[in-house]
Amino acid sequence: MPKWGFYGRDDELAELGRLIRAGRWFFCRIEGRRRIGKTALLSQLARSHSEIDSRFIYMQVPDSDERDVAMTFRRSLENCEHESPRSRAASVVDFATMAYAIGQLCKSGFVVVLDEFQYFTRSKLRAFNSFLQAQVDELRNLSLPHGGLFVLGSLQSEMNALLDDRAAPLYGRITAQIKLGHWDFADLMTVYRSQGVVNPSQWLTLWTFFEGVPKFYHDAYVQDLYAVGPHEFAEQLLTRMFLRSSSPLSEEADTWFLRELRGKAVSVLHYLADHGGCTHGELVSALNDPHDSQPVTAVVGRLVNNYRMVDKLQPVFSDSKSRNARYYLADNFLRAWLSVAKPARDAARMSPVEKAVAIAMPRLRTLEGVSFEKLIRALHIEMSRKGRGDFEVSDLKLGYWNRPRDMARAIEIDLVALDEPNRRVRFGSCKRSESAHTASSLSSFEAQIANFMQIREHRWLAEWAQERVLFSPAFTAGIKAPLAAAGYRCIDLNDYAALI
Repeated sequence: MPKWGFYGRDDELAELGRLIRAGRWFFCRIEGRRRIGKTALLSQLARSHSEIDSRFIYMQVPDSDERDVAMTFRRSLENCEHESPRSRAASVVDFATMAYAIGQLCKSGFVVVLDEFQYFTRSKLRAFNSFLQAQVDELRNLSLPHGGLFVLGSLQSEMNALLDDRAAPLYGRITAQIKLGHWDFADLMTVYRSQGVVNPSQWLTLWTFFEGVPKFYHDAYVQDLYAVGPHEFAEQLLTRMFLRSSSPLSEEADTWFLRELRGKAVSVLHYLADHGGCTHGELVSALNDPHDSQPVTAVVGRLVNNYRMVDKLQPVFSDSKSRNARYYLADNFLRAWLSVAKPARDAARMSPVEKAVAIAMPRLRTLEGVSFEKLIRALHIEMSRKGRGDFEVSDLKLGYWNRPRDMARAIEIDLVALDEPNRRVRFGSCKRSESAHTASSLSSFEAQIANFMQIREHRWLAEWAQERVLFSPAFTAGIKAPLAAAGYRCIDLNDYAALI
């Protein structure tokens, strides 16, 4: 079995390398969703810089109380290989002594890492921020040539409350910050190639469940999933990752995603898992209870703005106030969990695993169709940003739909991408299977484009070059040739992989 390596994050590693070589004390915020690789990034940084490898002091903040947090930090000090941190361990008994120890360690050139820092928004832990502020202010004024403090967090709204709110004790103290996003397609292709995963259908299944979350791909490696052939790959992914008693992700969503939420927020997520792309009115109609103290609108607002669990998407050319907005679960893993994996896991408790998987597969195929459309949009943005391919995206809202009173005039186009410098507009149709690009679907596609161009606000595009592009995970020559002869460009995931 091929070895697992450290993939991607070259830019972030380079930035952190500059930070620790700058010759001054730093206070750095690293933010990203759970399992995105924040801790792994710092571990790789330490391994690649031997001069600080042994001077990292790591602590994962527990969601508990002052005594437990202080005890956890004390144990981190006791486990250090250097005598200086170990000698300070006994003195750490509360937040005041913990913050003081952090300050003294930084003065001695150590780098302290506080993971799950967002827990310091809790009422029982909030006092620590004022104690830490006093130490940070002193460290900043000393002009130290070494040492630093990393704070890692997964909930942006809570990290913002700690570090960006003007009323917060630590406001304005950060000297550097890095936001970790998903692995992009180039990173994923490095993983796929290194592990011998060569079939685009496998790429789509993995992306549907894991998007670009490094920890999930490593879990799949540990389960030897990459050795499975394409024909049974999806079934084995469900079985190995979710349905066995030893499956690594069988409780992931409940433990890390949903434990912060209660009541109507969970209802909204479940509804969107089955009704992705619904409007605000549909959400309200389905879930609003006039007797409930929490109206759906407020709950959805928090899921969009605070937790970033829901995406509010507008069609191309629309502004933020447009009533054409649609709502989707933002996270692939959460969507796949609620739509496919959780129902399969529940069924497997009372039925054979094989039967639970068979029931789940139609739902997975439907979800992969939605996921593929999202992937194609992301690939347009990524390739344009990196200067690869032949389409320079100038509008990042890729896709168009409307809400006409007469449903016969409804328009639904998977992708509408603008290349303003070259005066091109690309219309795209995304299908999970190449065979779905039938004569009927192509006729509908053409009708949608014609209706789009008849709208008064869009007529200025008539002077631009128009492209009609069909997307599928893979095209065979027997299907691609007649489509190309009919004037359609066919692009699949192999084509994007070739650009990397």
